[in-house]
Amino acid sequence: MKVLVDMNLSPRWVDMLNGLGLQATHWSAVGRVNAPDSEIMDYAAANDYIVKPLLNY
Repeated sequence: MKVLVDMNLSPRWVDMLNGLGLQATHWSAVGRVNAPDSEIMDYAAANDYIVKPLLNY
């Protein structure tokens, strides 16, 4: 499974997710740091990623 880690999360998530056998990439490695959410979601859809967002409850 390919996981795209959102800008609001630390790049350290990438190592943790990769260690679990996932293929993780931080958005800062592939896109503009100030990109709107729509650009991130479009990239994810076009490249078969799911997005790991920051969830605040």
